[in-house]
Amino acid sequence: MKIVVVGSINMDYVLKTRELPKRGETLSAQSFNTVFGGKGANQAVAAARLGAEVTMIGAVGNDSIGKELKDNLEKENIDVTGVNVVEGASGVAMINVADNGDNTIVVYPGANFKLQEQWIDKYEELIKSADCLMVQLEIPMNIVMKSVKIASENGVKVIFNPAPAKEFPVEIFKYIDIITPNETELQKISGKEDIKEGARELINRGASSVVVTLGEQGSMYIDKDNDYMAGSYKVNSIDSTAAGDAFNAALAMNIVKSTDIENGLRFSNAVGALVTTKLGAQTSLPYKEEVTNFIVQEDNK
Repeated sequence: MKIVVVGSINMDYVLKTRELPKRGETLSAQSFNTVFGGKGANQAVAAARLGAEVTMIGAVGNDSIGKELKDNLEKENIDVTGVNVVEGASGVAMINVADNGDNTIVVYPGANFKLQEQWIDKYEELIKSADCLMVQLEIPMNIVMKSVKIASENGVKVIFNPAPAKEFPVEIFKYIDIITPNETELQKISGKEDIKEGARELINRGASSVVVTLGEQGSMYIDKDNDYMAGSYKVNSIDSTAAGDAFNAALAMNIVKSTDIENGLRFSNAVGALVTTKLGAQTSLPYKEEVTNFIVQEDNK
């Protein structure tokens, strides 16, 4: 399966703390790690580890961090033909992770916001040849819109992960196949507190289908006629960073080419759960064999 990801590429600086700092509070960290991240790159690496043929389209800076970021994607067997090197700093994220797995994240977009439309034009054929396009909101909105329009007009399935939550044109719904907010993002986008009501609101706005990630509750699929709920797996969660990104990659692998929605959600939930058992973004992303073994073990309990 061919997946193209158009999105962010960051370096994450992760601080592990007993609890998240309150306003004006200074805490001592228990550990510090530098980890490859960015929602786009996370989704690309997750899909590659699950067995997809992945191409990344994005931008890094011409600094030492940018070289590390691009080299890492290559090591993950991702085609980096579409990764542009631009003048200036690469994207970075500062992440605090508490002992209970909760986190706070501050992102500096850097090179990610220097991605230009002509770069998408240059690699239009990569998008057209894909089975699925994945996009998020850590890059400029005009880049997201141009990418999904190319994909949709050429029969490529589109998964839109509206994270971090921000305003986007309603027009995007006519170009996407699945929108994948978490519960908080769904509330912000739809204005509804009830999950099903929020999803129905997005469908009323033009969404074909909605998949809502619910953390420990699992996930839910909603379209015009149906809804499916899949429970999560109980694990020892230490860091939720990149769990949503991995879920999206698994969803692309298991729903885009299949009508078995319930098993697709179940597999995606397993991937997301496994990610939370390790610290960091891409360091926590599982390989397909790990996920398969995990599901078998859980089914045999």
